[in-house]
Amino acid sequence: MRNMLTIARKELRGYFDHPTAYILLVVFLVLNFFFYFRGVFLANQASLRSMFDLLPWVFLFFIPAVTMGALAEERRLGTLEVALSQPIRDSELLLGKFLGDLGFIAIALAATLFVPLLLLLGGKPDFGVIVAQYIGATLLAGGITAVGLFASALTRNQITAFIVATAVTFTLMMAGTEVVQIGLPAWIAAPLGQLGILPRFANVARGVIDLRDIVYFASLCAAFLALAHWLLLRDRLSRKGQLYRNLRLGTVMIVAIAVVANLFGNYIPGRLDLTSEKLYTLSDGTKAILRDLDDVVTITFFVSNELPPQVQLVERDVSDVLRDFRRYGRGNVQVIRKHPDQSEDARQEAQQLGVMAVQFNVVRQEELQVKQGWLGLAVQYAGESDVIPFVGDYRTLEYQLATNTWRLTRARTPKVAFISGHGEKTQTDYSAFGRELGRTYEVTSLDLSSDSAQLGPDLDAIIVAGPKQAMDARSRQRLQEYLQRDGRLFYLAEGADVNLQYLFASEVPDSARNVSQLFGVRTNPNLVFDLRSSESIQVPGQVFNYVVAYPFWLRALPADEHPITKNLNSVVLPWASTLDTLSRLEGRQFTPLLVTSPYAAYQQGNFEIRPETDFPYDPGQLQQHLLAVAVQGAVRAGVAGEPAAGALESSTDSEAEGAAEAADGAPLDSASAEPLARPISREAFSGPARGRAVVVGDSDFLMDQFLRGTPEGAIFALNALDWLTQTEALLGIRSKQPTPRPLVFESNLEMQAVKYLNLIGVPLAFVILGVVRLLRRRRLTRRTYAA
Repeated sequence: MRNMLTIARKELRGYFDHPTAYILLVVFLVLNFFFYFRGVFLANQASLRSMFDLLPWVFLFFIPAVTMGALAEERRLGTLEVALSQPIRDSELLLGKFLGDLGFIAIALAATLFVPLLLLLGGKPDFGVIVAQYIGATLLAGGITAVGLFASALTRNQITAFIVATAVTFTLMMAGTEVVQIGLPAWIAAPLGQLGILPRFANVARGVIDLRDIVYFASLCAAFLALAHWLLLRDRLSRKGQLYRNLRLGTVMIVAIAVVANLFGNYIPGRLDLTSEKLYTLSDGTKAILRDLDDVVTITFFVSNELPPQVQLVERDVSDVLRDFRRYGRGNVQVIRKHPDQSEDARQEAQQLGVMAVQFNVVRQEELQVKQGWLGLAVQYAGESDVIPFVGDYRTLEYQLATNTWRLTRARTPKVAFISGHGEKTQTDYSAFGRELGRTYEVTSLDLSSDSAQLGPDLDAIIVAGPKQAMDARSRQRLQEYLQRDGRLFYLAEGADVNLQYLFASEVPDSARNVSQLFGVRTNPNLVFDLRSSESIQVPGQVFNYVVAYPFWLRALPADEHPITKNLNSVVLPWASTLDTLSRLEGRQFTPLLVTSPYAAYQQGNFEIRPETDFPYDPGQLQQHLLAVAVQGAVRAGVAGEPAAGALESSTDSEAEGAAEAADGAPLDSASAEPLARPISREAFSGPARGRAVVVGDSDFLMDQFLRGTPEGAIFALNALDWLTQTEALLGIRSKQPTPRPLVFESNLEMQAVKYLNLIGVPLAFVILGVVRLLRRRRLTRRTYAA
């Protein structure tokens, strides 16, 4: 061990005695930083994902360049034989060089740590994921370093060693990709995919340290170091001797064990979830659902033996989730695995349940062919079933399975209604959200302006989405009476009307906006823009499309710790209006849910919303604005014998606020010129505060075109309804999806400082270190000769 560490220190120190090492470090860092900072500020996400996505391809050339001379150059100069004649074992020499080379690469990786540290100035990166990414990068570097030493032991020429190492590494990287596997027979493609290096690295880089991936990288190192050891000794031993035969047999056995361990290692359990939200660990809500099962739930996994390479690793993740479900089900969860591509009975059962085959391409006999495959799940309980036809994204699998299990085993389905009659958006406008909502709720529609409309006790919650017409006094009275009976309201406000044809915005009439004042929240007639936390959009140009930041599409930030926003890092709200909280009834509580960054302002009146439009603002007016709020104790119950609701005349926001404060939450009717016949006194609202409401200053974020790329909007809305109806079994599960962590800097100067401190500052530090060290070494050398 001492000899091995001595050789490792000598190898590592030797790198820094030559300018080549500093050149390699500077090139490595500049390439990583240049490509990373090209996109990170455009995406505005506090994540290192883009850098680690590129890292394997940088390693493809960087590590072979580091290792190419480790053994080849010593063999060419004749120093290898001298080293092996010393009282050290050849394995100690090889492992010492491996550790020395890996130490040099680790220093290069450590130099990139300034990126996440400086990102703290503008965001809150997930350091659990970052730790996993650096662990994965170290494992990847170890595997490629072993390949490099094998190539260096194969020849005396450094260039040849570099080419061989690059070719072998490239082969391992491409082994698990679709472009290679699409043309291979299934019996070759499947095992080859298990040996691919990129999917293994991606698994670790997402934030999970899986024992199977550690076994893969450890076996990769062992196999190529064993081959390097054999190449190192083959010229020193007689080919006919017993020692050589033992060496060859041992090398073959180590390589065979490494291959077998990876081909059949999918059954090795054990993983460590380092993500801060524990995204890849069953949540407490799922465990509670499984723990409360009173009968057996059967989960049938329909899977093909031949699957496209892009979903082969998804199968592994599905198996992991099913293993956890069975474990926490305590005997009440039965998992069955069936292969419809091999069994006609399994195929017919899958079709009957609704698990359909998907088609994918393979190349056979020099032509493109279409194959069918299955990767679906069916959850069955008490004669009923619910299916996941195809598992395309493992990140939502826990939520889907937990939802299906909960829906099948619960006694009653909660009911929600979309309110219409005043220009509101309905379930038709929210088709994707409506489908997802229908998985856990009974969804209906109700025209509140009709004579027969009733907000009965069977409604667990109602949704009012963007009313743009005045709500009559009768509708307001029905709404308030519903809340006084401890009703639940999800109110999506509209402060400005956006005309997409002319890209123009105008104020929504006060008579349509002030409904929210029934429960103490004012919707302001404006559109807020955020100069630091917003989305980018693609704008068509004369020749090419170009991407610009669009401050009207806000990336709203969670305000306080609340079950609705738990694990949500941001929510995209396009064309949102600001909110204000008004009178505070005794027992009424406001909890801010979503806010802008501190660099936001708003426009009101009539104005253009074109992306190229300038956003006029006074720097002194930039501040944080409220965008969503939860209200408990929304209204005050009436006293028996007194009117339960009424109306107050108001024409302006300031008057409306004063009226609301005077009446402690009495409803307002700006559309009516006359108050109701019976005036409302303070005593009429002397009962306890009742009802729950969630108010959001935007109703567009749930439309299909915005949910496609930003699913966190649907997560927020579903969480809000779960909180309102107190159906919180799924609330913590649904939020367990990786959502972007916003990156918001105080100024452009700070942002540019972070960029150039890394892009220029870190490489320059190594240049200075190299110059100082090499000049010092030259002076010491001259002093020795002078002596």
